Amino acid sequence: MLRHVLPEVEVQRRSRATGSEPYIRSYVFMRRVVGWLAFVLPPLLVLGEPLVFDDRPFPLGSLSAYHHSGFREVFVGFLCAIGVFLVIYKWPERTRESRVSTYAGAAVIVVALFPTGKPGARVATTPLQDLIGQEWVEAVHFGFAGVFIFLLSRISRYWARNRPQRRRLHRVCELVILAALALAILEGATDWPDYGILVAEFAAVWAFAISWLATVERDPRPAV
Repeated sequence: MLRHVLPEVEVQRRSRATGSEPYIRSYVFMRRVVGWLAFVLPPLLVLGEPLVFDDRPFPLGSLSAYHHSGFREVFVGFLCAIGVFLVIYKWPERTRESRVSTYAGAAVIVVALFPTGKPGARVATTPLQDLIGQEWVEAVHFGFAGVFIFLLSRISRYWARNRPQRRRLHRVCELVILAALALAILEGATDWPDYGILVAEFAAVWAFAISWLATVERDPRPAV
């Protein structure tokens, strides 16, 4: 089963056909935008939300908890934008690495649409939580969040194998993502350490954003 998750060592070079330059520039621009969306999202939620809505606690216990904050639309919008791009940008290739990206994109869209549990009694439940139960919605959220973070590590692992000029950077990012996943699981199981899930989500998203942007800036070939 893991062979369908672990990517192949395979890279296809960009076309150099006449007239392809505008499409390549558009592709590279979209990749940069997605990388910067991922990089900006954690500090925007943690620092920006209390500046706009100063009656909120600072910080919340996880990035996912900002689904119940005044920045709900920012949280959902950013995740969906990133997810849609991950799903479609290598879709026609039908390689293992493209499937990893597609699965990661689909998983993060589910994370955006299925909120975590309420961060306090004063927060109202969502219609989806009222429909199928808060516990079920939260279970779906955390399950797909774990899948998403794990698949991000697989993408960085693929880049580490195939981009020798940045191999160490991608390898470090992969290990940070896996360590972040372990930290999130630890707090989820033991309620320790405080803000462990927040730190884990912050670290995983930033590590992937750094790995992603490094491939866009330094490698002329499309990745994953």
